[in-house]
Amino acid sequence: MSLSQFQIIQSLGKSLEWLQQELLWGVSAQELSHLTGRIGELYTAMYTYGQMALENNQHGYDVISSDGERISVKTITTSNHVSFTKSTLSYVDTIIHLNSMEFKIYKIVE
Repeated sequence: MSLSQFQIIQSLGKSLEWLQQELLWGVSAQELSHLTGRIGELYTAMYTYGQMALENNQHGYDVISSDGERISVKTITTSNHVSFTKSTLSYVDTIIHLNSMEFKIYKIVE
């Protein structure tokens, strides 16, 4: 089942509230990687007017843009290092890298 843009925005808002509360309780960002990853995916789906991948643990990508681009979302909280699996990189058209300070878009070129 795909989410409407309204549902994506609602989920993003609730996830951000949850993240803020956890941080106020003193939980470190490293311990919230599942939540920050989900926030990155929701933000990317909203930004691209797209949808979350239809399968859990979809090979290679997390979001499908409204233009049909397959996007791998890498959300980091404490480092600048992201890693990729070569065997699934062929499933990706675009990589979006998010951290607290920037939003970078990389197009995959064959």
